[in-house]
Amino acid sequence: LMVDSKYFGSRWSTRSEAVLEEIAGYTERVAATIYVDLQDSAGWEQARALPHVTLYCKSQMLRDKSRYLEPLYGYRIFSDFYHSEMGVEDDPPVVSEPVEDARLLDRLTLSWNSGLADYSWLGPARMGVYGRVPLPGLLRFPTRTMAPSSKRGIDVSCRMGTDYIRASVSFQRKRLSEILAPRMRTGKLSRRVYIAELSNSQIVVSPFGYGEITLRDFEIFLNGAAMLKADMSAIETWPDFYTDGQTMVAHKWDLSDVEEKIDYLLSNALTRQEIAAQGQARYMKFVSDSDAGVLFAEHLAQILIKAAGLSERHGD
Repeated sequence: LMVDSKYFGSRWSTRSEAVLEEIAGYTERVAATIYVDLQDSAGWEQARALPHVTLYCKSQMLRDKSRYLEPLYGYRIFSDFYHSEMGVEDDPPVVSEPVEDARLLDRLTLSWNSGLADYSWLGPARMGVYGRVPLPGLLRFPTRTMAPSSKRGIDVSCRMGTDYIRASVSFQRKRLSEILAPRMRTGKLSRRVYIAELSNSQIVVSPFGYGEITLRDFEIFLNGAAMLKADMSAIETWPDFYTDGQTMVAHKWDLSDVEEKIDYLLSNALTRQEIAAQGQARYMKFVSDSDAGVLFAEHLAQILIKAAGLSERHGD
């Protein structure tokens, strides 16, 4: 049985004990229960489900699983960083519940990230319509891309909102706005104008949002710009679209080298275009290329095999 975390909705915050009892009840009745956590971040708010399931899947998780044995400020590793290293305070502060038994970390594994959808210009609109009228024809994967080598008249783009409830989440975006202000405007645009700007930009800065992975990442790949993003080496995800110097360029979490990285990419056109091309090729490999379905099926099979193995180990 695979259980989607969104199935429980607000009950996680209003009736968490009842949710845990329900999950435990599933595990008693089936050979294996796979909990699929669809939260945005590699951190989490639902660690208490871990002892009650066979396998706990996350769209992205911390490469060093031992970090889950410690509380994370703001539920996120980057919130924890901005709090501990840069003094950012949330009001009120929240911390994640640490895993109490290190042996449970073996139950953590990767599902798949939000990249496996249609983020073309009309993609979100079609998905919105599907939510009201579930016609299968509305769901598709993008096939059209903009060549990284195409003529681009904008040096760098970074359109973003900065209003988040927690200061530790909004800090990166607000600081980026300050750094980029002499170069460009960072306010939001209509989707049509925004996509047009992406396709005309050499570099697009993609900040963290509620999670480390954002929909902008995939829009960048489709539109052939070079992605500049905070270092993702601490984050494990599937598919792995984030290799520094190959599919994107990483900057430090403290943002001290953002301008340096922008200037480097602007001064090295061939390198910039090659990184953009590799990022686009890797993205399309897992989303729209002829073998994309096989790659997904193989990944899903590995999840099921692991769940079966853990179930046998526990004597279920």
